[in-house]
Amino acid sequence: SIDSEEIVAPGQHRASLSDLTCIEDIEALTVRQLKEILARNFVNYKGCCEKWELMERVTRLYNEQKDLQNQGGNESSGVDENLCKICMDSPIDCVLLECGHMVTCTKCGKRMSECPICRQFVIRAVHVFKS
Repeated sequence: SIDSEEIVAPGQHRASLSDLTCIEDIEALTVRQLKEILARNFVNYKGCCEKWELMERVTRLYNEQKDLQNQGGNESSGVDENLCKICMDSPIDCVLLECGHMVTCTKCGKRMSECPICRQFVIRAVHVFKS
């Protein structure tokens, strides 16, 4: 069986926030790729009519992720405390309800049926922002 997420238009690859090496890479993305990155990271882009509006949101998301990664890189233990404990790739940006544990990224949190810490049933995974 073919996973619908793997079907991509010819000549295009799936866009991911982790593919970006610098802010200038955002300018090279198509509108479709910008929307894909925003959707994968649970960012609402409704009301964005222009490409620059989408680029602005992706830029903000990119900067937030880099800030989270830089905060974790300052720890002397060598283990990044801000990385999702499930995929070990994305920053922790999700709270599991009802227990309130913050141990996953939003993508992994949405897939959890029970908390990996306390095994309590997960009613909802909520995306959170650090300020």
